[in-house]
Amino acid sequence: MKNTLFILLLTALLTSCSAGFRREWNTALKTGPQPGVAGAWEGTWKSHVNGHHGRLRAVVSAPKNDTGDHDFHYHATWARILSGGFRAEHRVTPLRGGSSFKGSHQMPDWAGGLYTYEGTVKGDSFEACYECAKDKGVFSMRRVPQAR
Repeated sequence: MKNTLFILLLTALLTSCSAGFRREWNTALKTGPQPGVAGAWEGTWKSHVNGHHGRLRAVVSAPKNDTGDHDFHYHATWARILSGGFRAEHRVTPLRGGSSFKGSHQMPDWAGGLYTYEGTVKGDSFEACYECAKDKGVFSMRRVPQAR
């Protein structure tokens, strides 16, 4: 009985997290690509430590201030059946032909603790590295065109 209740609660929690991302994702698809890094992105992530990998999507906000801070809302899958989302603030800096970004966010210690991110966006290509106490790897995504 306790295991069943735990599974139901976990499913409800993960579903509610996905619902918020899904709303943002659908809005970003309707709006279409935005200037700079803002908009919807889709691709994959891969760990260089354990080889885990999966689908990755992100919705990047418009700049929040003059220093180039953006909210990046990520949603990832792993082990083919699990998924989850997280938000991180990244500072975006213009580069010739694109942008670079850096940021971090705190996860629970059991999930790796402090994650740091660094990457570039050039045209429709998003490439980044992530690192924490327990893992490091890469994100590779492409800009998603406007939904018709």
